[in-house]
Amino acid sequence: MDIEEGIRSRIEAILTNDAKNRAEVMSVAGDEPVLADAFDEERNLYQRILQTYRNAVSEVNHILEENVGFLSGYYRMMESIKEKEDFEEICAQVADCILEDFGAEYCSLFFPPSPGHDINYFCVEAVREGQSFVRMHGGENLLGIAEFGRIVAGMSEESAGFLNIEDVYKDSRFNTIDFPSVVRSLVCLPIVAGGRLSGFLLMSHSRPRFFNDNHIRVLRIVASSVAHLMHLTRGKRQAPAVPVSRPSESACPDESPDFSIVLLSLERQGPFRHALPLERELLRQLRECLNRVLEPRESLLFYGEGDLIAILPGTKAESVPLKVRNFRDVFRQWKAEQGERLPDIRLNLGFASCEDGDDLARVLEMASQVMHPDTDEDLAEASEK
Repeated sequence: MDIEEGIRSRIEAILTNDAKNRAEVMSVAGDEPVLADAFDEERNLYQRILQTYRNAVSEVNHILEENVGFLSGYYRMMESIKEKEDFEEICAQVADCILEDFGAEYCSLFFPPSPGHDINYFCVEAVREGQSFVRMHGGENLLGIAEFGRIVAGMSEESAGFLNIEDVYKDSRFNTIDFPSVVRSLVCLPIVAGGRLSGFLLMSHSRPRFFNDNHIRVLRIVASSVAHLMHLTRGKRQAPAVPVSRPSESACPDESPDFSIVLLSLERQGPFRHALPLERELLRQLRECLNRVLEPRESLLFYGEGDLIAILPGTKAESVPLKVRNFRDVFRQWKAEQGERLPDIRLNLGFASCEDGDDLARVLEMASQVMHPDTDEDLAEASEK
């Protein structure tokens, strides 16, 4: 109806302007005869009307193609998660699909703690800057910015619906935040499960005014689907890990040039709620346990302070979630064996897949920036306090 009304308005504007111009010409001419070809005038008028129809049809076709593309992306998303039972793994897949099929350059699903809620805080973030990287963590920072999530969550609760900010640089509420390049236009949708606000689906792009009504319409369906899946998987997410055994020596990953990396960051809560890296000896013990799920060609190495990196040659993108799930299961099993020694330890995971020709150094640089974006600033603030 909006499109039909728009076409009618354009044609009426053409006819009105034509009648106005004709009246002005007649008024200036007075009693003098007007030397004009009536047929030529009508032909020009019809050509303008036909061009208006062509433009309208082109706009409708663009809207149709965009919506079909979004629906196809939603279908691929549902296909990729229909057999998964782990909610965090589902969220990671959803975030990655939003980057791939909906054009966003950053996506996160975050679930702040609330009184009486049976799901602790956790967040999945996916970033695409040439190469996509997915991070799963239990911290409260989004893109390494502590106040970013709090501001967005507060604004979404106040609006009682979706939030679409065309340009964060022109919104005074974000004046104190130094955004990375992937945040310019911003959309936030509430995830409501069981009649209460449980989390948020957040997307951004480096171009202003990137998200339109078609994005919002389909992404609302995505947010509702995530809420439904949260309800279906409740109780399964924190299920005890089953023993994981090392693959047989005969098992060998695909000999393709593709490979994947998984970055595992182990943290403990220190003074002033700042995360501290895990001690080297504990990290070594955990590494020995995690080695059980590696294939013969795969490696798990120390990477920086408190981190491990898994190099998975021949592992394609669709196989990475299973490997990540095995790492998380082994970590939960190891943590349970520690008893009360390490109650506040947590595992943050990030992973990416590299196709033939991708630069590993670039992927590792992006992984470090996403996993530890503000390490130096945090340590400086802690020392000042």
